[in-house]
Amino acid sequence: MTRLLLALAGVILLAVTALAAVWLIGQLLTGLGAFVVGAAGVLGRLLWFLLVTGLLAGLVYFVTSAWRPALRARGGSEPARPRESARPGEPARPGAVARPASATPVRLEKPPVSPDTSA
Repeated sequence: MTRLLLALAGVILLAVTALAAVWLIGQLLTGLGAFVVGAAGVLGRLLWFLLVTGLLAGLVYFVTSAWRPALRARGGSEPARPRESARPGEPARPGAVARPASATPVRLEKPPVSPDTSA
């Protein structure tokens, strides 16, 4: 009879342990699922943000590249004149900064070695 009671206690203990393990695995999977759903939400909002900012940045780039202050200031009534080429050292128009003339390359060579005649 003792053997039967010990076997029954062992089966009950094994069943309780298995149920505890199943419960623990369920808790871990629930936490993992909540993490995955949260990460998917964050990544979805990040993707939405990147799409909206990309579209707005493209729109801003398009508008700013199409805006020409020179034509707007002149009114667009007279055609644009080509730039006059400036002589080296002179500005192309009043108020412009002069560009330095291109420098000629300098060759740095060693002078020929003369024989030592001091001896």
